[in-house]
Parts: sequence; structure tokens; C-alpha cells
Amino acid sequence: MTFTQAISSGLSRYFDFRTRSSRSEYWWWNVFSLLAGIVTSTLDLLIGVAVLNGITSLVLFMPGLAVAIRRLHDINRSGWWFLIAFTIIGIVLLIYWYIQPGTRGSNDFGADPLRQDTGPNFEGIIVEPAYQIGAGDCNNCGTPLEQDANFCQSCGAAVLPENNLE
Repeated sequence: MTFTQAISSGLSRYFDFRTRSSRSEYWWWNVFSLLAGIVTSTLDLLIGVAVLNGITSLVLFMPGLAVAIRRLHDINRSGWWFLIAFTIIGIVLLIYWYIQPGTRGSNDFGADPLRQDTGPNFEGIIVEPAYQIGAGDCNNCGTPLEQDANFCQSCGAAVLPENNLE
């Protein structure tokens, strides 16, 4: 996720405390919050009134909390673990968790934010392919294979011995 995508996601999911956020979204959101704080503090110094930084902090507090909790969900931990931040050791533990990669695939809090949704899961349902796979074709995508190929050049799938042209 890019910097602008993270900001957009953080602001559009202002009160979303149920789903997941990737590591990149969490860290880019924190960079954005830090930069916004620096800019508004500087502007407050220039105009002589300390009001902009306070307003910005209030506006960014709730989406920042939501991103932090969604990040905990990404490693399959309850958002209630965020309360450990009120202890010194808890801050270190939270930083450690925020650095960890998220759970691959779905977990208790939803789908993996790094994987695109491929639609409904039809496990156990046999679907006929739209193309006929023959000898010398990839079992995964149906592309004709080169002689003695170990992998399909189109999709990268391993070639089964019975499909390899000899």
C-alpha cells in the first residue's frame, strides 16, 4: 500500500474497528500523522496561536486508533490488546507486534488485506474448465508447454510429469 492509499484508507475507514490493516497501511498512517503534527505545530508557531495542532490531533485520533486496532487484527489479536499501551512494557510489545507480518489468508477478523478478493470460496465444487487441457498443456492455465519444461512460462505452475512432452 502506498502513502496516499494508506491516508485514503485511514480516512475512509474512520470508525472501522472490525477488519484488518496491513503493515504498510499502519506505518504510512503514522508517518502521515507525524508529518501533519510537524506542519501544524510549525504553523501554530508562525501565527502565534496553538490551535491547529490541537484540532489536527483531535481529527486524526480516531482513525489512528482504528488503524492500530485493525493492525492488531491483521496479526489475529483482539483490539483490546491495544490497552496494554498504558504500560511501559506494553508499548514495546505493541511495537513488536506492529512490525510482524500479518496472518496470511483469512483469520478471525476477515480477509487478508494484501490479497485481492478472488470472489466466493467454492471448495468442493467441481467446475469444468473453459478450455480442454490435453497432453503437453499446463494443468493450471492450459497453456501449451515447451518440451521438457519444469514450470509453465505463463503461470509458473510446476509441470506434472504426465503433461510434459517427451
